[in-house]
Amino acid sequence: MHQYQYYTGPPVYTGDQYTGPPRIGSEGVTDTDKNGFLIDFIYTITNNLTKSSNHFRYSDKIKDFALCLYILGGKLTYEFIRLNIPGSLPSLTMLTKLILNSNLKISEAEFRFDQLQKHFENLNLQYAFGSEDATGVIKKIKYDSITNKFIGFPTPLEHGVPIKEYYPTDSLDTLKLWFNSIDKSSLLNVHMIQPVQSTTQNTIPSPFLLSAYGIDNTATANDRLQRWWYIFNQCLQRNIRIIGFSTDADAKYVRAMRLMSGVFASLPNFPVHQHQQAFTVKLKSRWP
Repeated sequence: MHQYQYYTGPPVYTGDQYTGPPRIGSEGVTDTDKNGFLIDFIYTITNNLTKSSNHFRYSDKIKDFALCLYILGGKLTYEFIRLNIPGSLPSLTMLTKLILNSNLKISEAEFRFDQLQKHFENLNLQYAFGSEDATGVIKKIKYDSITNKFIGFPTPLEHGVPIKEYYPTDSLDTLKLWFNSIDKSSLLNVHMIQPVQSTTQNTIPSPFLLSAYGIDNTATANDRLQRWWYIFNQCLQRNIRIIGFSTDADAKYVRAMRLMSGVFASLPNFPVHQHQQAFTVKLKSRWP
């Protein structure tokens, strides 16, 4: 049985980063990882409580935890915890800056293929499944000050692909015209990419949010098919092989799948099976 001795001296720092008291095992090996976050969290609270709120400081671990909590729990949950545990988490203003600086903000109708490529390079994977689905949202219009455009109108499609930043204007008359002539988006369409784990991995890789944008359910099955074709080719250029698409049983999605697979449907002007990267099944000329 290992016997542990605990360090009782002063806290250990690496530059401005508090690493907590090291734990020394019977073989003289220092172990600070097991409860590293908990130690850092407690130290952050006790250290910040001795300062004014303008001088609160947070380590990278605390910032990463704050981002995860905000994304998974939402604004109300984050504020409830932050206000009830003073000094533990960054303010919403600081959190917004972290999101902007970390490239976590997603623009409507933007397909993040370059970020997807980096994600796959970090995972050292190549194969993936694509998925697409829509969910109902509250109809409302918001102004995005970063891109200087309005969000909440249905995103127009060009060959099935949504047009990015379609509603920028500095004219009040144009904005009034949009409100009077264009209905608000009733659905949010989301594209996800799920990496396929290799045989050497024990855990399923996390999915990647490729794009999201508002729609009004007027897109056709052909629009969806062209959009999948666009995603497939863009990923292929980045050495990512999409081996299939998945979605629910919406009639337009099902028709798009039938057209792609050739099940009781055909696409005479869209020869997907002639693509050089199309999967083929090699059959023997004779069965045993």
